Amino acid sequence: MAVLTVGRVSWKNRMVIGMRTIVCFGDSLIQGFPYTCENSWVAQVERRTGIKMLNYGLCGDCCDDIFDRLRYGYLPDQVDHILFLGGANDILQGRPREHILNDYQRLINWCQEKAWLLCIVLPLLTTESAFNVPLQGVRDDLQKQFSSSFLLDLQPAIGFSTAALASAYLDGIHPLAKTYTALGDYAAGPLAVWMHTGK
Repeated sequence: MAVLTVGRVSWKNRMVIGMRTIVCFGDSLIQGFPYTCENSWVAQVERRTGIKMLNYGLCGDCCDDIFDRLRYGYLPDQVDHILFLGGANDILQGRPREHILNDYQRLINWCQEKAWLLCIVLPLLTTESAFNVPLQGVRDDLQKQFSSSFLLDLQPAIGFSTAALASAYLDGIHPLAKTYTALGDYAAGPLAVWMHTGK
């Protein structure tokens, strides 16, 4: 089983990377905050599918931070599947939506140049209705502007109702442990198909 790390790949993993590997970049929702990486939804995908899910999540990162870590960080040569989740911290920090979308366009261009397959995970809604308005705006824009990319929406694993959102989160934004597990269970099937077909 791969050693899940935050922001880097361990030396152990560098020797065992194979074709069935997804490198996961993002913020706290990739990292698994407030728990450990082993409690993240990407770790649950690994347990369910056997796909190695390398965790590059870092709490507090905006999309530009995440992209810079992808662009300048170490990646094993054999890896060609990238998963990306970001956007909530950008909104919290007041970054304009067009800047967020520009970061996603730079991400897509970079992956195309590298011949990497890219999965974009849509930002998750929260318990705060006012915060959900710009979040939903980003979700809508990603689906409109980047519909040719592989977009993964995990929101159905949580639900959209006020009651469903209230029962899913520890603090309104970060999932409970059981929610991370449910997200991983939901994501396992689509990601396994993506690894097999590229779609």
